[in-house]
Amino acid sequence: MTEPELDSQPPAPPPAEAGFPLKSLLLAVGGMLLLTGAVFSGLLYYATRPQATLMTVVGLEWERTIQLEQRQPAPPGETGDRWVAVRELTETDATPNPRWPELPPGPDYRAGKRAERYVARVRSAKSPKVYEHPVSAEVFSRLRVGAPCQVVIRSGIVEDVAPAP
Repeated sequence: MTEPELDSQPPAPPPAEAGFPLKSLLLAVGGMLLLTGAVFSGLLYYATRPQATLMTVVGLEWERTIQLEQRQPAPPGETGDRWVAVRELTETDATPNPRWPELPPGPDYRAGKRAERYVARVRSAKSPKVYEHPVSAEVFSRLRVGAPCQVVIRSGIVEDVAPAP
């Protein structure tokens, strides 16, 4: 190469100025936010997942209600009798044998709508806290005080109670 050819080359660019590394900072902050979000999501999932555990039945309670209907004479111009709800009869107890309330004797009374409610109280051997949960009549009939039961808990709230397998 000759000397004039060397001068015709463009000059080298100046070295990059050292300034604030904004791109690196944004990448680091974004990475930390993603990591924090992943950890929080994992903890939230772990805290809210249902957990099945064995507990002990410490109490049972039932309540049965019958709407009492009374025969009323028909209003003028109508034939036959009509039945009118006059009050509710309720029977409740903490025994494992539910029963319906007794109706007053006589042909002027009859049973109307019926309602029933069953509750199981359970406790873990690890904690003194007692959980209360409504159960179906079928499950209630299979539970016994002092017997183990299978309980599903999510976020500290009982979702299901069933007799232990």
